[in-house]
Amino acid sequence: MYCQINAGALYGLKSYVAQVEVDVSRGLPCFDMVGLLDSEVREARERIRVALRSLDVRLSSERITVNISPAGIPKAGTAFDLPAALGILSAQGLAQAARLDGLLAAGELGLDGRLKPVRGVLPMALAAKEAGLRECLLPFENLGEALLAEGIEAMGAGTLGEALDYVNAGQQERCLRRKEAAVRWRTEFGSKNDALREGDACAGTAPRGRLLTGLAAGEAGREETPDFGAVQAMEEAKQAAMTAAAGMHNLLLVGPPGTGKTMLARCLPGILPPLSSGEQRELSAIYSAAGQLEQGRLLERRPFISPHHTVSPYALTGGGSIPRPGMVTLAHRGILFLDELAEFKRQTLDVLRQPLEEGRIFLARSRGNFVYPADFMLIAATNPCPCGYYPDRNRCRCRESDVRRYLSRISGPLLDRIDLCCTAGTLPVRRLFEEREKQSKMDSARMRERVLEARERQRFRYRGTQIEVNGRLGAGQLLEYCPLGEEEQRFLERAGEAMQLSARACHRIIRVARTLADLEQAERIGVQHLSRAYYFRNQEILRG
Repeated sequence: MYCQINAGALYGLKSYVAQVEVDVSRGLPCFDMVGLLDSEVREARERIRVALRSLDVRLSSERITVNISPAGIPKAGTAFDLPAALGILSAQGLAQAARLDGLLAAGELGLDGRLKPVRGVLPMALAAKEAGLRECLLPFENLGEALLAEGIEAMGAGTLGEALDYVNAGQQERCLRRKEAAVRWRTEFGSKNDALREGDACAGTAPRGRLLTGLAAGEAGREETPDFGAVQAMEEAKQAAMTAAAGMHNLLLVGPPGTGKTMLARCLPGILPPLSSGEQRELSAIYSAAGQLEQGRLLERRPFISPHHTVSPYALTGGGSIPRPGMVTLAHRGILFLDELAEFKRQTLDVLRQPLEEGRIFLARSRGNFVYPADFMLIAATNPCPCGYYPDRNRCRCRESDVRRYLSRISGPLLDRIDLCCTAGTLPVRRLFEEREKQSKMDSARMRERVLEARERQRFRYRGTQIEVNGRLGAGQLLEYCPLGEEEQRFLERAGEAMQLSARACHRIIRVARTLADLEQAERIGVQHLSRAYYFRNQEILRG
């Protein structure tokens, strides 16, 4: 007997609807699974064989063939366990084949028949909706992710027996079971921030997590973010950080240890604009595919990813024959913070060149070529030498050759992609107490207000285009959106000749100048904006 059921599958970050075909026919007893399968998919044979005993069902003593198509796409993961088991049960006459039409199933089977969660359920549910399927059947723990997808009904089952009962149930009973599962999931995993309504599952409108919009919504989740008001002095570094946040520019902080470089970087998420609903769904789908999405909740904060300096290039970009999202992809729409930049291996740092320039990363692997989003803001911090105190010769004992060797780990092409460089100096102890006695003029609330105003000006300027911020302006768009007067052009020519700036560096100076003008609510870029952008570009301390 032949049976077919739809299954959710992942190929990199993309999800698609696969067909699990089951044939039970006469022949020598065997259980074969085909379709370009990885080892964890082929091992489903043993999990299914044992899990069926929980239903007092034994495999037919006939030839069982399971094909997962399209056969040309590599299959990985354990999400095919449940659809394969349901297909076998249907082929043996224990499940109604007609009830499998319009249903997508995904889930891992335990040997005791329990359904275990799998990664990528949110993109699977979205792919099922696009394919015109009506409902999806998933492990109970994954129900929250499926409920985030609009326009498709979702059912969460705890065991293979519950999944089989749901398949065999009538329309009204299915509706009731979805309603009960949604209520139970809300009780066990939900919170006051989840907008789950009991009638939604039955009405066909999927309950979903709260969508944050506007500044007030952006306040949620900022409780753990340090405030810029707690950063003593460092007004110039705060100005550079605010400029970076306003235009999505890359920032490098250089200075001795203990001056507040890391703390300043960790304050940055608190002044970034809140995620739009589209960005929330985009990021949530990425984190779901990576297996890092919390129980059925849309991401509410922009990512802040801070890898250790021992990270490998594959962990940064995405590793595996079918690569999982690397840290540059997990930092999409947010911040990638590299602390102790000069301690990273040069080979690791150089993989950032492409994503910093194009906002995405191309990965060539044995199983295919993949393009992952990687539009992040790079924030980096480094000491100026191995001991950390150069050029203070009263404390620094490094030789000039040691300093040059240390800083040479940061390649010139990578430095050329950094828009702002700021030096963090040592703060006298007396200033700590003086600053605590009065409110800092550069706290997160005031800086966030200015950043949001600057972003709004950019949104208005680039309306009708794919551009959102100044930092993502292409070279061919600078003349249209960032025109310079004769005086400004002469200044930039002199600065470029004096510092031997590349064309990319000049373009980045113009972009930063445009952001500085937006922060001052100026319509045109002036010499003062270019001068300030050129000053922030000064990387003399990195030349040893």
